[in-house]
Amino acid sequence: MAECNNPTTGVVALRSDSHPSHVRTRLFWLVAFPIVAAAQRPDSAGPPTLHAVVQYALAKNPDIVTARLHVDSAHGELGIARAFTNPTAAVQPGLPFQYALSSDLDIGPNRHYRIKAARLGLGATRFSLYDTQRTVVFNVRSAFYDLILDDALASLASDERDILVQLLAADSARLKNGAAAEADVVTSELNLARADAALAHAQATVRSARLALQLLIGVKQPDTAFKVVGVLRFETVGVPIDRPDSLLAVALADRPDLKAADTQLDQSHAIQGQQDWLLLPYPTLLLGWQPTQPYDISFPFGRTSRFSLGVSMPIPLWDWYGGEREKAKAGVAVAQLADNEARRQAISDVIQAADSLRSATILARKYQGGLLDKTAQAVANARYAYERGASSLLDVLDAIRTNQDIRTEYLTAVHDYWVAAYSLDRALGRDLIPDEASPQ
Repeated sequence: MAECNNPTTGVVALRSDSHPSHVRTRLFWLVAFPIVAAAQRPDSAGPPTLHAVVQYALAKNPDIVTARLHVDSAHGELGIARAFTNPTAAVQPGLPFQYALSSDLDIGPNRHYRIKAARLGLGATRFSLYDTQRTVVFNVRSAFYDLILDDALASLASDERDILVQLLAADSARLKNGAAAEADVVTSELNLARADAALAHAQATVRSARLALQLLIGVKQPDTAFKVVGVLRFETVGVPIDRPDSLLAVALADRPDLKAADTQLDQSHAIQGQQDWLLLPYPTLLLGWQPTQPYDISFPFGRTSRFSLGVSMPIPLWDWYGGEREKAKAGVAVAQLADNEARRQAISDVIQAADSLRSATILARKYQGGLLDKTAQAVANARYAYERGASSLLDVLDAIRTNQDIRTEYLTAVHDYWVAAYSLDRALGRDLIPDEASPQ
């Protein structure tokens, strides 16, 4: 029995001319492969937490994978800079035949600055990778909380629809008994239709948020049924947002984009140093050999030697490398401007993130202290009074809308609070708030 692979579906078929032990091995992989493949998904052991989603993104996100490949390329550039040029072999037919081997003496300051520039370029590329990870992690965290918010809002829309279904059923029964007006039933039907539309829209938003999160973390086949573990609940994170000087010190010391900008500035200086030494040419050493007769010279091996040495070097007669030096000087100026701009941007990011977290904290705390329970109780009281004829249907609908608005504002405020908290992490370049600190 032999194996036949379908490259499109990945299905393995077995033919009757294969050994039984091979059959058992292939049957094992038929069973094990789906399990291994499922284990690589973020939801393999149930809905993933924020930490699991972030870890998956660090391994699979396309931007991070591309940044890693840039690091590999920069490592190759360092190897190229360190390598010595290959020698050149030459044959000169004649009487006598001459054979020559020449090689550049790549041992001067030009080589030193070339290797230094490549090494700094590798370091800058690594810091750029860390900066990409910093940005992607924040985007994943933000998309994670967007999904939780949309899911919570869909639950609110479902709760509102359930209440309106109950109201419509009660009004229809009261209408049959003559205890309710037909206008109230029509109003209930209209509000239920609106609630159905709002619920459908909220569910579509949830599916879109699920797809967006999966695309961001690098899932190859996004699923609209993808779920995560997390709740929107306000918890103090304990970040010293009232001490901006300490936060700025952390950012200036830890942000990878600043380190990348500093390293690129050093690289530009190294490139400028390399261009400054272009006027010192590399000499080329040549070793000649005449197998049929010795050279008729005494330098350097004597008149009986069939070997001779020669030296050549380019003469900077027409090109004094002024263009290269001017380009390198401009590169240093550009790198200096980029470094200064990165520092100004870091300061602005920290100040704005701290202000956003401070305002989000104040807003989220306003909804603490039983406000949500009070609005829910107001809905229950309005429904009770309406069922006994003590209030109108408009009072009930107004209580329902007020309750939904307050709960929506609370969930949005908590969502903004956690996004602002992780935005401060992004601004600092350090995870002061770990993923495990988010409510589960």
